[in-house]
Amino acid sequence: MDELFSCRNCIHNAAQTLAIGRGAGFCQVHNSVLSSPNSTTCKYLVRKDMPSFVVDEGVREHAYEFAPFTSLVDAISMRPIQRVFYSEKHAWVTNNFDPLLMTLAHAHMIKPTRLFIETLAGGSDGRRGLAHASVVRRYMANCDTWVSSYRLVLALVQSIGSPTAFQASDVLEEGNDAVTNATWDLFFVRISGLQEYGFHSGLEKLIWATDALGSAFIELDWSAMQVVLTEMRSIWTETIIRHAKDEGEFFPDRARPLDENGADAT
Repeated sequence: MDELFSCRNCIHNAAQTLAIGRGAGFCQVHNSVLSSPNSTTCKYLVRKDMPSFVVDEGVREHAYEFAPFTSLVDAISMRPIQRVFYSEKHAWVTNNFDPLLMTLAHAHMIKPTRLFIETLAGGSDGRRGLAHASVVRRYMANCDTWVSSYRLVLALVQSIGSPTAFQASDVLEEGNDAVTNATWDLFFVRISGLQEYGFHSGLEKLIWATDALGSAFIELDWSAMQVVLTEMRSIWTETIIRHAKDEGEFFPDRARPLDENGADAT
C-alpha cells in the first residue's frame, strides 16, 4: 500500500507522520486507537504532508475507493477494522502509556475546541508541535473558513522552522538522517497549514508560500531555510493580521455570544 494514503499521513492522526511516532496512533474522526497506522486508512483521510488543495484529486479518488466502508479499513486486505476505544488503564497495564496519545484521545472533552488547540502551541517538543499543526488544520477543515482560524494560524506561523527537539523514541528509524527526516516532516505539516489558510482567506501569497523560500526549499537545505524563515515568519504574520483588520475580523469589539450559562461561547 502507498503509505501516503495511510493513517500515518492523515491529519486526523495528529501525533504521527511517515517518519515520526512509533507504536499506535489515534484517529480523532473515529475515536479509535490505530494499532497499525501504516496499513490502516478510511474515506475521510486528509493528507498532512501537502496542502489539501494540491492533492485534492488523489484524496477524492481514495475516498471513492473506500466509500463502501463506514469506519477504519485494513488497506491491504480491504476489510473493515473494529474500532478500539482508548483506555488509559490498558495503556499502563501493557506499558504503552503515551501522554500525547491520551491528550488527543481526551480532546473531545475540552470545549471550546480552540482552547484545546491553544494548549498545544509553543514549546520545542517535536511530536507536540506536530499534534498542534495537525489539529489546527483539522479545525480549519471542519470550519471551512478563515475567520475563526486566524488566531490559531498566527501561532502556527511562529512555529514554522523554530528549534524543535525529537527524542530517539519519537522517530521511526535510527541515526541523524532519521531526525532530519522528522524535522522536514514537521515543517511540511506546518507550512501546508499556512497554505490552507491562504486558500480559505483568498491570500495568494500564502497559498503559494513555499515560492518565497527559494533554493532552500528546492534543495531541502535546512540551514538556509532557517535564515529565510526568520524573515518570512514576520511577513506572513503581517499579511494575516493586515487582512483580518481589513475584513474587520481582527479581534472585533462587537459583543461576544454567550452560552446557556452566560459564559463566553467563543
